[in-house]
Amino acid sequence: MAIGYLGPEGTFTHAAARELCPGTELVALATQAQAIAQVEDGTIDGAVVPVDNTVNGVVLPTWDSLLLTTQSRIVADVLVPVTFNAYALSADVAPEVVASHPHALAQCARYVSSLGVPSRVTSSTAEACASLAPGEVAIAAPVCAELYPVATIATEVEDGAGAITQFGLVTRDDVRPSTERWTTVFAALPERNAPGSLAALLGPLSDLGCNLENIVARPVRDSVDYVFLLFVADLDADREAAALESLGARCSGLSVLGRLAATKPSGPDGASGVPVRLASVGS
Repeated sequence: MAIGYLGPEGTFTHAAARELCPGTELVALATQAQAIAQVEDGTIDGAVVPVDNTVNGVVLPTWDSLLLTTQSRIVADVLVPVTFNAYALSADVAPEVVASHPHALAQCARYVSSLGVPSRVTSSTAEACASLAPGEVAIAAPVCAELYPVATIATEVEDGAGAITQFGLVTRDDVRPSTERWTTVFAALPERNAPGSLAALLGPLSDLGCNLENIVARPVRDSVDYVFLLFVADLDADREAAALESLGARCSGLSVLGRLAATKPSGPDGASGVPVRLASVGS
């Protein structure tokens, strides 16, 4: 079995892939679109891709790629804390340049500013470590300390603690999570583009007692229509079937893009984790 992921080695997606698919051959790929397309055509057995995060909300390239598939969907997911460390080729480095992906540089702006040196933009945080030169400091994920010949010179250098990214495992299987409840992501195309068409979809969901956590509108190619991604939480097999029946009666197109069931870690009092969604309505 081969599982693709948004590479290269040392990215947060790589860390998620190692957690979701331990002991499995992992293949680094350049984009979510490439990874999901290779799942769809059977080149690889699955792909791990980012789906949501607490900083920017849903990861649109992943969901847009899933909208182009007919067989692939998210069947498992995991939450990965987003924290950054600073690395150099030696612990006694005198910083001359700081290197990382633009998002990481922005999320670690205070630390970057404290170094007082120019920055070098890289294609990923992992590439900053892979291409590290003498006098440079790379900002990257903790997993990079295992994968590259670097010295850790500072830890948790991000401006704000507690950021989380949710990653999904995409396969051609149609399996439900082993948890008691989950969030199903429906792609719903209303019967017509007209006033009230979205309300016609949502009203029956409310009548069923479904918890609609998020709505994302995406344009339909070569059309003036929009398809709506509906994140419907607290479902089990029966409630999901009822939601599918209700939506199907009001849509010209309907599919399940994935099921998400990742939970927060147990609290200090030992209480069980609860289902978590990371994006709020309108993100």
